[in-house]
Order: sequence, then C-alpha cells, then structure tokens
Amino acid sequence: MSAPLANVGILSIGSMGLGIAKLLQAHNYRVFTNIANRSSATQARVSSASISLVNTDTELVAQCDYILSIVPPRDAVVTAGRIISALNASPAPRPTSGHPLYFLDLNAISPSTARAINATFESQTPALRFVDGGIIGGPPSVASDSTWKRPGIPISGPHALTAAPVNGKHLADTLNTEYVSPTIGSASGLKCCFASINKGIAALALQSFSTASSLEVLPHMQKYLEEYSPAVGQLAARGLVGCPPKAYRWVEEMNQIGLCFEEEGGWGAQGQVFGKRRRAPLRALHRVRLRSRKRGTAAHAVALPSRRSLQGAAVPAIPPRHPLHPPGGYYRVQRPL
Repeated sequence: MSAPLANVGILSIGSMGLGIAKLLQAHNYRVFTNIANRSSATQARVSSASISLVNTDTELVAQCDYILSIVPPRDAVVTAGRIISALNASPAPRPTSGHPLYFLDLNAISPSTARAINATFESQTPALRFVDGGIIGGPPSVASDSTWKRPGIPISGPHALTAAPVNGKHLADTLNTEYVSPTIGSASGLKCCFASINKGIAALALQSFSTASSLEVLPHMQKYLEEYSPAVGQLAARGLVGCPPKAYRWVEEMNQIGLCFEEEGGWGAQGQVFGKRRRAPLRALHRVRLRSRKRGTAAHAVALPSRRSLQGAAVPAIPPRHPLHPPGGYYRVQRPL
C-alpha cells in the first residue's frame, strides 16, 4: 500500500465524522481521532472503522496535517480551545520549521462565532491556518455504482485549502469543497442560510402537527396537505421524522442561525425568530426518545409525543392509531429538561 496522502484528524466521530473518515480512507488518507473519555458506542464505532487512535490532543496535533472539527454547534468553541491547548503544550508538539497545521471548522456556527474562534487562534497559535466551513447534506456514503455520494462543503478565509502544502488540492477535491470567499464567516453564513430553511420548516411543522394533534384534526390536516399541497406535506413530514435523533444539535444551531440573521442580515432582534421561537419546539422534540435508534416513518408518530412532551405528560408506548394514520414508528418521551 502506498504512503497516505496526508494525516487527517477528525473531532469527533459521530455519523458525519464517521462518513467523512471513511471517504478519506477510501482516497488514501490516514485518519486519526482522540476518543478518550468518550462513550463505549463511540469507541466501538471508531474501532470498527480502523481509525487510528491517539490518547491526547497533543498527540493528535503532532501526528496530523489537518484537523477537521465536526461537532455539535455547542461544542465548536470548546473543541477549538482543545487544539489551542494542545499546540501550546510543552515541549512543543510540532516543529517550528515544518508545514503549518490546518484547522477546518466545519460546524454549524454563525459568522461571528467563526471570526471569534479564528481571532483566538491568531492570538494564541499564530502558526495555525484556520479555514471557515460548513457541511451541507448528509454523511458521505457509497452509491450502488460504487461512487461516493458526498455532502457539499463551502469553505472561506484567507488560507485556501487548495494551497495547503500537503496535498491540499486533492483533499479539497475529495471533500467536495467549494471556496466561496477569502472572508472568514462567509462559509459559515452560507451554511446558516441554507440550514434555516430545512430546520425552520421542521420546527414549524412540529408546531403545526402537534397543534393539529391537540385539536384532534391531524389526520384531516394531513389529508388536505396530500390533496392541495403534497410537496409541502412531504417536505414537512420528512423533516419531522428525521428530526428526533438530531434535535439536541439543532437547538444551538438555531441560536447560531439567529445570530447570523441578526448580525449579518441586518434583521436585528427580528433575526432571533430562529434563536428564540424555533428552538422551543426543538427543545420539546429533544425530550422525545426513540424506542430504538431508528427514525420514525410517519409524521403523526412524532406529533403526538411532542405535544405531550410540551404538556409534561407521559406518552403511551404505543399510541392508538387513527384509521387515517399511515403505519409508522412511535416515540417515547423523557421527562422535561
């Protein structure tokens, strides 16, 4: 086997991080991660993917040419701080005469958050090269024709990934990146603008469907959607059934979207329609726990437990199904946060 094109560290190995790790491995990159103090499920996920493990972040920055930060939005700043601490360890983990470490922040954060992270890197680890980015789409996967289906990754900032000394152009192409601007915050803002649409539709659909369930007219609303607005109904239903496993991440993402609209779009306090109003239904959905890790298959299976979660009530393990309801998965509710 030929030598790897580069060593890439990924923090952390969730579903997206795992998909990107497999994509990179398939294109001759060696992938590293640090899973110390992580759950047994995460450790098993990493072990099954043949990802190289290190015990500390200092080892990670010493070994890698690139670090990809792919974490829930609430952990973006902390993850950057971990890398700063590792780079400032004594003795220095990287030679001063070597090529710089590239840090790709691919998290769903606002432009101002991205700029704040970069400013901290510049003041405390000036040799590091910060790349602002975001991920649009689902985790990479292999299609039936053996080609890779990849999300889009817009990136921005003064340090173009294609100019990175260790096979930067190949890495940029492999990750399906698009350089959109030399300005840090542009890529994060693009991600916020895109995400506001599908996340906003899911949050609005949750309020609509749960309210219709409370009024006991949900089957009738679904019937009218199918007849008069089938595209809208299908979009809302897809957003609802795919949301519960990810709702805990979407809450802070809504805050970051609100900041983007408020600060970059000139919307002022009105921009917080996402940060304040849309996060409430997602907090309710965050309390909904799957009976298994699988997503549901019908919107009504989310609407009833979400409504009861808002009311602080328990939910039957198998709610009664109205004759108009299509078959689908059912959700259970955890106590309110």
